Amino acid sequence: MKVGTITYNIGAEMSLDELISLCEEAGLEGLELRTTHAHGVEPELDAAGRQAVREKFAGTDVELHGLGSACEYHSPDPEELASQIQLTRDFIDLAKDLGAVGVKIRPNRLPEGVPVEQTLRQIGESMAQVADYAAEKDIKLWVEVHGQGTSDPKHIKTIMDIANHPQLLVCWNCLAPDIVDGSIQENFQLLQDKIDLVHVHDLYDDYPYHELVELLKAIDYDGYIMAEIPGSDDPVRVMKYFVALWREMLR
Repeated sequence: MKVGTITYNIGAEMSLDELISLCEEAGLEGLELRTTHAHGVEPELDAAGRQAVREKFAGTDVELHGLGSACEYHSPDPEELASQIQLTRDFIDLAKDLGAVGVKIRPNRLPEGVPVEQTLRQIGESMAQVADYAAEKDIKLWVEVHGQGTSDPKHIKTIMDIANHPQLLVCWNCLAPDIVDGSIQENFQLLQDKIDLVHVHDLYDDYPYHELVELLKAIDYDGYIMAEIPGSDDPVRVMKYFVALWREMLR
């Protein structure tokens, strides 16, 4: 398993140069750049800006693994939904131009007054649309286990089944709804065939990370473990501890 970080929140105020330096100093292998953060890697970048981003990673040991979009597909407003679908395509184009592997997308909520089944179907069908476009560009789409109500892994499984697309994969997000009677095994196994990215939080909290390690080993997971942790005045030191603790847990 490779260890990297997303820029939510420990790197939220860092420039791209600072983020790459953090990774090099702390022994992190990759980055997921969250949209709206200080690095400024957004779909609005022109061709020269995109080339400049590629050049910053060239010659380093740090991979630009993914772009952390906030694209979501639950809105009952057709215009908002269409806007989110187009924004996803824009992020896919950006990822392709930058040489990134994929784009993170998400369900974010279950709107009040709309049947749950209807919302899940809309999300799944919308994700299938953008996945068709991603497949044309050879870009992965990681569906984050996320959102008010939608973070229930059973809902994510329903969304994935409705979308039924090989380009759509799961970003396991280490949240409380994963846990049933102290274990994540039941919900993990619902999605394990699609897990291709993992976000983890502070490793000292109550989430059963040791069980997660064993479940990931059991499926021969060799992708990224991305740190999604709070900011710090001493980020290199914090991330060195994070990398060391995760490596020890694997051992």
